[in-house]
This record gives sequence, C-alpha cells and structure tokens, in this order.
Amino acid sequence: MTSSPQKLPFIPPIEGCEIEQVHHVGPFITRVELRLPDGQPWIWTSRKHRFAGSRDTSKAAADGTARELRWWHKVALFARLIWWVAALFIVGSSCFAVASWAGLMPRLFGSFAASPIEINVVFFTGSIFFTTAAYMQLLAAVNADRISAIAHRRIPEGRFTWFAWRPGEIGWTSAFTQFVGTVLFNVNTFDALIPHLDWLQEDLVIWGPDVLGSICFLLASTLALLEYNHGRLNWQTRDVSWWIVNINMLGSVAFGISAIYAIVLPGTGDVLDVWAVNAWTLVGAICFLVGAYLLLPELRRNIDLVAADAPSR
Repeated sequence: MTSSPQKLPFIPPIEGCEIEQVHHVGPFITRVELRLPDGQPWIWTSRKHRFAGSRDTSKAAADGTARELRWWHKVALFARLIWWVAALFIVGSSCFAVASWAGLMPRLFGSFAASPIEINVVFFTGSIFFTTAAYMQLLAAVNADRISAIAHRRIPEGRFTWFAWRPGEIGWTSAFTQFVGTVLFNVNTFDALIPHLDWLQEDLVIWGPDVLGSICFLLASTLALLEYNHGRLNWQTRDVSWWIVNINMLGSVAFGISAIYAIVLPGTGDVLDVWAVNAWTLVGAICFLVGAYLLLPELRRNIDLVAADAPSR
C-alpha cells in the first residue's frame, strides 16, 4: 500500500513508502509506522513531528560544508521558536506563582500583597506571556511539516504559515485549544482590574472566562497526553516528554480546581474560598513552570536525534 499526503497528517519522507501500521486515538492519528522503498523502517509520532524528532533514514541531503551550515541555521531558527515557547511559559508561570503566593503569605510580600490592583496586574502580565507562548506553540504545530522537512534535509513544501485550520490533527487541536484558553485568561485577568463590579458582573466577566479557560487547558492537556501515549496508559519516567505532558496535566487540574473556588457568591460578593483559589493557582503555576522548563531538555534531545539520525522510540 503506497501512502499519499492526503491520507496522513504529515508529508511522508519519500514517495513509495508503505504504510505498515497506523495508531489512532479517536479520530486522531498519533503514530504511523512506514517502510521506505529501500526496506528501512520509518516511524512518525505526532508530538515528535511538531518538534523535529521523527526519524528520517533517507539520504537526500547534499554534501558540502556551506550547505550543512545553512541547514543548521534553519534548524536553529525553529529550535529558537520552541526555546521561546519554553521561556515565555516560564515567565508567565512565574507571574502567576508570585501573585498567588502573595495572596497566601501577605506578610512576606508586604505592601504588594495589600494591593489587589498590583496583584491583578501581575496576573494579567503573566497571562500575556502565556498567550504569546501558546501562539508560538501553535505556530510550531501549523508548520510541523516544514519543521520536519528542514530538520531532515528535505526541501519543505509551501511557505511558513502564520495560521491554519487543522482540527483533524491532534497536535494542532491541543495547541489551538490551549491558545484559546490563554486568551480567555487574558479576558479574566484584565476584567479583574475593573473596579466597582457587583457579584453578578464579577461572575460573568471574571469567573466565567476563568472557568472556560481552565476547561480549555484541561482539554489541551488531555489531548497532549493522548498524543504522547497513543491512548494507552504507560509509565515512561525516563522520557522527558512523559514528564512534560503529565506535569502539565496536573497543572491544568489545579487551575480547574482554583476556578471552581473562585466563584463570587450572591449577596455577600465574596469569593467562595480565597485561600483555595490562591493555593491551587500556585500549584498549577509551579506545574506549568516545571513543564515549561522541561521543554528545553526535550528540545535538546530532539535536536540530537536529528543530528545523529537516531531512531525514534
């Protein structure tokens, strides 16, 4: 059976590949095992495809130092994209962690903790970093074929794309859902700066986007987890990608619990449980901070795999 680009969520490395096995999670393809025309195996996985980590055993690359340097330069450009995703998520998570920590330990933070406006400004600033990082992550998903082609010394088809609608791809769907969630957090944290809102207004313009954003994060983390493990439970503690998707899932759960406690009660105008809101936000922020940091060793691992032409696991 010969593959065609229309049947798969990626461009095969060379014409004439034979599809041996396709792994699905619901409507999504997460792993494809191919056989190249020369008989060599070629394995594609959705997550590694987005981060230039799938194996390419074809020898289409031209020799020459100058061309090799140009290739490394292009790979470095996309690697820098993922580096910025990690860095921006780290800053955004740190903002959420500091602001929520101030709410838990006001004596430690002095006048800053006594100013709700200053705390909310830090939350809003962190949400901007989250959104920027999420959009760059979406860019990586949109241009996954291009990233993979360049990394494996093939001529990429088309141009760099700033946006595309690809709900049939699990990696794109996860990245897009998280991006929508970060935008909702922008709305939520910005509206928290509006003074003199009654309880109903606070629930509509602050709590509502918070809950919807948390749901988006939960969906995105679930899709990322399914993308990694292909719909099966596994325990791969030696794989940095396993830690990333699972820690981010914990962070999304923590943000979701925080959102539940953040509802403003009618009549009193008080939040259901301020301490729980800050505590679970802090837990979620720390999880996302660790998950973002681990993107860096994952990136290094994937670049090393590409450079060594090592097989995917």
